[in-house]
Amino acid sequence: MACNNKLTDDILQSCDDAPKKGLKGSSAVIINYDDIDFSNTTASGATVSALTLASGKTGYKLEWFKELGSAGAVYAPNSEDIDGFTASFASRLSTNSTENAERAKEIKDGLFVMVVRTKYAGLDGLDEFKIYGYENGLRLSEMTHNTNENSAGLVFTLSTEEGAVEQYPYMTFLESDYATSKASYDALFAEA
Repeated sequence: MACNNKLTDDILQSCDDAPKKGLKGSSAVIINYDDIDFSNTTASGATVSALTLASGKTGYKLEWFKELGSAGAVYAPNSEDIDGFTASFASRLSTNSTENAERAKEIKDGLFVMVVRTKYAGLDGLDEFKIYGYENGLRLSEMTHNTNENSAGLVFTLSTEEGAVEQYPYMTFLESDYATSKASYDALFAEA
């Protein structure tokens, strides 16, 4: 494998392509990492053009109020191993219901990939869908519950596991066009 350790293109600023913070739609798709069929998933560089789940598998919708969901990445230098990025996704389970206690246990035991819609979509509208945890998945790194804080919900963060890194801060999900990508997202990437 040839390693590219040189910059290969300009880094330009455009007044026509202004940054926008936040996630769009107050929801995301959470996918069990082991449900992804990586042999039929297509990725090139930082773009995933086909996110394929195993037969009969689906992603799950995760909703939140206002701006209570966020995703991000941090550069993680390593003197003994490969440098990369650690990704994270933070949100909350809105109520302290029995159903959410069940989801909390599943989140505690699972490994996930998050697909989100960002408010930033790029000039051509093709940069809206981002994937976090594509290479190594995200595990629960923090979950708190207090009846007097956060409306008694369960606040949680999924993160890249210690010792693992992603080669990109996020992957962009783009099938052939925006409409096709949105249809896959809205269908929770379900495979019949």
